[in-house]
Amino acid sequence: MSHLLDSFARTWRAEAAGRDEDVLPSALARACAQVLCYDAAGLSLMSGPDARVPLGASDEVAAVAERLQYTVGDGPCFAAMRTGRAVLVTEHEWEQQWPVLAEQHFARTPFRGGLSVPLRVDSARIGVLDLYLRRSRPLGGADVMEAQHIAAAVTDVLLDTLREHRDGPEHGAALGTWLDSAAARRRRQVWIATGMANLVLALPSDQALAVLRAHAYASERTLDALADDVVTGRFDVAALGTDQLR
Repeated sequence: MSHLLDSFARTWRAEAAGRDEDVLPSALARACAQVLCYDAAGLSLMSGPDARVPLGASDEVAAVAERLQYTVGDGPCFAAMRTGRAVLVTEHEWEQQWPVLAEQHFARTPFRGGLSVPLRVDSARIGVLDLYLRRSRPLGGADVMEAQHIAAAVTDVLLDTLREHRDGPEHGAALGTWLDSAAARRRRQVWIATGMANLVLALPSDQALAVLRAHAYASERTLDALADDVVTGRFDVAALGTDQLR
C-alpha cells in the first residue's frame, strides 16, 4: 500500500505543479483516477443530503456526472455518504438501484461503473470521492481498500493545505478559493433558488427543492442550470406551481 500512496503523492504533485492553489482539488481528482486506474474522478464536500458542494473533478464529464446525481438527489455518492461505506456500482446496479438517475446518466455520460468512497475526518464524514469507469469491471475488496487509502490521503492533503494558512494572514484563503470555484458558485444558486421557490410557492424548503428537481429532470436539465435561470430571472419560479408535488 505504501507504493500506491507514494505513486499518488508523486502524481498529484505533478498535476498541481505550477498551478494556483484553487485547482488543487481537481489535480487530486485526476491523480485519484490515474493511480487507481479509473477513467475519471470527482471530489465533493457534503454536510447533509442536500448540502453538497462540488470541490473538483478530473474532467468536465466527471463534473456532469456529479451534477446529475445532485439533480436527482440520489446515487452512489449519496449512498456512500449516507451509509459511511464504499458503494460499488455496475451498469446493472445503476439501472436497478437508481433507474431515474440511470436514464440521464447513461444518456449524458459514458460511465457505466465505478466506486464511491466517503471522505472522513476522524469518524465524521465530510464528503465523497467518486470514481468512474467507462466499462464496468468486477470490483472487490482490494479495490475498496485501495480507494479508501487514497481517499484518506486526499483528505490529508486538503487538511494540510488548510493548516498552512491557519495561522497566517491568509487564514481560510484556500478553502474560500475552493468554495468560490465556478462549480461551487453554480451550486450556491440552487440554495438561493430554493429560497425563492420557498417564498413564491409558499412551500417548505424540502418541497421547494423537490419541485425544482422535478422540473429540472423533466426538462432534461441539471438542477444547477435551472437554479441559475431562476436566480437570474430567465425562468419565473412561479410558473412551477404546486402540481408537480401531486
